[in-house]
Amino acid sequence: MPYVAPSEALNLPHFDLVELRARYGPPPWRVPVIATSALRVVLLAWEPGHVTVPHLHPRAEEVFQVLAGRAAFQIGGGPEIDAGPGTVLLGPRGGTHAIRVVGSSPFYMLAVLAPNENAPDETIKARVTKAFP
Repeated sequence: MPYVAPSEALNLPHFDLVELRARYGPPPWRVPVIATSALRVVLLAWEPGHVTVPHLHPRAEEVFQVLAGRAAFQIGGGPEIDAGPGTVLLGPRGGTHAIRVVGSSPFYMLAVLAPNENAPDETIKARVTKAFP
């Protein structure tokens, strides 16, 4: 998830996640809800079976909060972590991570990245790994 300019985010003083999910409808979609120079918060909605490319953020740390559905997270080459609603995970700076939506329900999560820099080395860099064979 690359840099999000403050003008691209909702940047509301508060928001209701249930209302946002209803507004944007069925997945897939992503909505930048907060973007400052310090951080970005994105609400993501993915369909069952969605798999991200294993990647890393060389300058940012990422926190994932699962809101609904289930996904398998592979972080830093460790074992798969089965994550459901209420699970919070950390993607350390420079550590490879990948996410695979499991089950038959849509998956919703908040991803928080800091810093939110528009720097050449803060683009997502894909890693070729054997995550999710």
